[in-house]
Amino acid sequence: MRLPEFRMESLFTGCLVAAALIGLTNLYSAAGGGQEEYFWRQVLATAAGVGICAVLAATDYRSLRRTGALLYILGNVVLLLTALMGREVKATRSWLSFGIFSVQPSELFKGIFILHLAAYLGQIQREHRATLLRGLFIPLLLLAIPVALTLYQGDAGTAAVYIPVFFVMIYTAGLHFALIGIALSVGALAAATATLRVFIETTHTGWEAFIQKYLFGSLAWPVFGLTFLACALFLILRLRFTHYRGGHKTRFVMLMVAVLFAGLQSGEVFYQKLKPHQKNRIASFFNPQIDPRGAGYQALQARIAVGSGGIWGKGYFKGTQKGLGFLPEQWTDFAFSVLAEEWGFAGSTATLLIYGLLIGSALSIGRNATDLYGCLVATGTAALYFIHMGIGVAMNLGAFPVVGIPMPFLSYGGSAQVLNFMMAGLTLSVARHRRLLAA
Repeated sequence: MRLPEFRMESLFTGCLVAAALIGLTNLYSAAGGGQEEYFWRQVLATAAGVGICAVLAATDYRSLRRTGALLYILGNVVLLLTALMGREVKATRSWLSFGIFSVQPSELFKGIFILHLAAYLGQIQREHRATLLRGLFIPLLLLAIPVALTLYQGDAGTAAVYIPVFFVMIYTAGLHFALIGIALSVGALAAATATLRVFIETTHTGWEAFIQKYLFGSLAWPVFGLTFLACALFLILRLRFTHYRGGHKTRFVMLMVAVLFAGLQSGEVFYQKLKPHQKNRIASFFNPQIDPRGAGYQALQARIAVGSGGIWGKGYFKGTQKGLGFLPEQWTDFAFSVLAEEWGFAGSTATLLIYGLLIGSALSIGRNATDLYGCLVATGTAALYFIHMGIGVAMNLGAFPVVGIPMPFLSYGGSAQVLNFMMAGLTLSVARHRRLLAA
């Protein structure tokens, strides 16, 4: 079967180059006024990323399938060492320093996680072994280890990114909808639990005493724990209750209790790992006026910058919110606000269109891959880009709490830049391999 003349890899490559150039151009303006070092560091990271991208694009991605497990183990060891001996920045111990260079292993590990999870899911689907244990519990364990280590470093934002990428990949792998529903339920309950704890702690609602006493009190967790252990025992022994008419309903209730416990316990752990400034950011999302000069200041100023750009923007280097220093972290978390202020709605829309084409072409490459492993690698890349960009834009518009997630190619961050180019190289390798087979 011949491929069409216009290949998706050409569209992907063009959008990749455009996104990288837009990011550097925007960063040059955002880092102006005494912060030019951030721009030149990003240039070096971009050069290194382009080199890695070229090497991976020329490599057969299938050769990485067998090394995924080893990379996964070594990566988790590095995450643990970083949590114990890494450099602390803003209450987060996520960096390893090598002279004048610093590396954030938790960013780079996202790529390793995608590679290993893709290899594992491809294997169990190829062998038709997607049982409850192999199709859900083991993948959840693969997810839980790096998430726990990243939370131990104090980086809740990076830890949260793994979860939606995981859901996208297990859905793409074609696992049973019941398994996906269980995983989604646990994740949703965990997020809701952590958010609820922050909300009642900072807003002091009338329900605070009731919720603290009966849902998060000292007796709640032992009761949940004993119930969970009882349900797990029944599930492990696979009691079918064939003599009991309500056996299926009983197993369903036990499973729901287990999901409830896992979600609440995961949310409690996530909440306990949140730093005070992270809790303030979540509370300010519900009401920025709670602390307009503190945690809410970033969200308020970002929205002012985005709105002040109008349709066509104020012009390159002419952003007032950025130029007068009202916009904090304008080269990292709020790089999109700089873009929106200087280039307006038109420039922002054009940029988002380029990112949309980049993500869409990656999904198309994954859909047309020759094997499930390649499909999952490309789809995981698209999910990674979409989650980072979507949350980044939502943060700048005040539609999501400020969690410190870099936007791909737009925000400053050497490790994130290398990761983005690395995943782009793997996606191009998937496309190139299919083209060679079709030639």
